[in-house]
Amino acid sequence: MDIKQQLYNTCLDRLQSQIDTLEKAMERIQDAKNNETKSSAGDKYETGRAMMQMEADKISTVLNETYIKLHQLQHINIHNTPEFVQLGSLVITSLRRYFISISMGKISLDGKLYFCISPEAPLAKGLLGKRVGEKLVFNGNEEEMLEVG
Repeated sequence: MDIKQQLYNTCLDRLQSQIDTLEKAMERIQDAKNNETKSSAGDKYETGRAMMQMEADKISTVLNETYIKLHQLQHINIHNTPEFVQLGSLVITSLRRYFISISMGKISLDGKLYFCISPEAPLAKGLLGKRVGEKLVFNGNEEEMLEVG
């Protein structure tokens, strides 16, 4: 299996794990809300339910963002071999290795570190369209494009 496929699969696995964790958290909150009984201290009951709802809203927001990332990842063609950096590219520069896909942070494969970055990230915007041999200066660091795949 090639590196791009491994990076893609790792991103997919991480997203699915996040989704599973968030969905379980939502279920726990819903169960807690359903099992909460109204006590004689009405304010305490209402405060507890309001706090649970706020937590559910936060989790729901993160879950929606994670589903959006999953959708974006699933629409990336990793099997193309472009001559220039584009969505789905694996870029090896003189300083780092990047997978232009979704914002997923660092992934270590075979002892090498790869950065999974969204095409909307400022660094990715600087990389997009570059070809082997071209240079990018980002945050005061110059990087030469060694490989684009």
